[in-house]
Amino acid sequence: MPFEILEKQIRALPETAQLEVAHYVGYLFSLYNKKPDTDSVAERVNTFLRENPNAFDEFASVRECGLESIRELTKNDTW
Repeated sequence: MPFEILEKQIRALPETAQLEVAHYVGYLFSLYNKKPDTDSVAERVNTFLRENPNAFDEFASVRECGLESIRELTKNDTW
């Protein structure tokens, strides 16, 4: 997906969801930029989630958002 399309989709989200996306992307970026070691980023994320199962509870509303909700939010958007 081209960056421009992804950016438009993110900007179409409510402000609170945009902030959650920015927080999550920043977190993933920080994991990616840590000193390289033998673990892949996916393994480090899985380890973190095993150790902190409730770490992303604040994103529950975004995780539980279904396709119909997204369609309703973006029905008047033009691409």
